[in-house]
Amino acid sequence: MVTLNEEMYIQVRLSKPDSSLVLFLDTCVASPNPLDYADRAYYLLLNGCPRDQTYRTFSNGSQSYARFGFRAFKFLRTHESVYLQCKVRICPKDDRNWWYVPLWRPQNTRSLDSQHQTATVVLGPIRLKDVENPAVKQLEDNMAQVDV
Repeated sequence: MVTLNEEMYIQVRLSKPDSSLVLFLDTCVASPNPLDYADRAYYLLLNGCPRDQTYRTFSNGSQSYARFGFRAFKFLRTHESVYLQCKVRICPKDDRNWWYVPLWRPQNTRSLDSQHQTATVVLGPIRLKDVENPAVKQLEDNMAQVDV
């Protein structure tokens, strides 16, 4: 639960830290549909390039985790909930030529080989605190309270 324009901080990390690997955020997209991220997609990051004005990178491509932040956006106001999906690349730390080049540069045409892994992570649902959902309000109004 967030308020509109609230600063959100996200960390994506390897489940088992490994100092020989780095995690690189490739694409992060928000959608009200957790099964189809092309449906009303809102890109925060696309191919390593920030697409949202409030997106800030704190760590990306140098550790076994990536950290970023952004403000809860107006997109949330028009949907009951939003899910965030991020695609990440997991690369050997010593392969600097592969992961440190921003992906939106045209000269970067490298392809993945067996040393590079990708993963997709999902966060959500993200909901606004200050927006009343009529269905939830009706349920709360009709709910009986029981003290235990």
